[in-house]
Amino acid sequence: MRLLSKRLFSLAVAVLILGLPEASPAQTYKYVDENGSVYFVDSLDKIPPPYRKNTKVIQGIGRDEKVPQKPNPPIPEQSLIGRWEHQGVENGNSYTVIMTLRPKGVFDGNGYKKMGEKTFVWMFKGNWKLLDGDLALTYTWSSASEPKRGSTLLDTILEVNDQFLELKSGRTGEVYRYVRK
Repeated sequence: MRLLSKRLFSLAVAVLILGLPEASPAQTYKYVDENGSVYFVDSLDKIPPPYRKNTKVIQGIGRDEKVPQKPNPPIPEQSLIGRWEHQGVENGNSYTVIMTLRPKGVFDGNGYKKMGEKTFVWMFKGNWKLLDGDLALTYTWSSASEPKRGSTLLDTILEVNDQFLELKSGRTGEVYRYVRK
């Protein structure tokens, strides 16, 4: 009797397992934004509404598979030449930085920060160049009693166009947006 109940139990478990529907792989969706960048997501909810109508379902792509990304095209130096302005707030004090990137890798600029009733002003000049999509600046800063020489870590250029320049600071990791003036 005991052997019969073990066999019936095993048979019931086998029937239950075989009767379950097969687990289907998660679907992967592909969409392209207005800049031509291609995205792959695992849920329709992750697709911004303007792009949902042109979404394609991709079969056979697992989560762990790597999808090659389109490499960023090189940034032409000419696109950086011009006058750029950034306004921000640091420790409750507003500040403005204006820099002009000139041809042949020369730049200059100034900044000012309002600190209560006082305004702190500084000037800088130096050289700039592009290194694999990063902006490298070597400069002299003249707001101190004696000029200081320095250079930034490489600031990564996130985006540049005819309206703005967006940089990720190599020193702080913060993102700064400069507007073309």
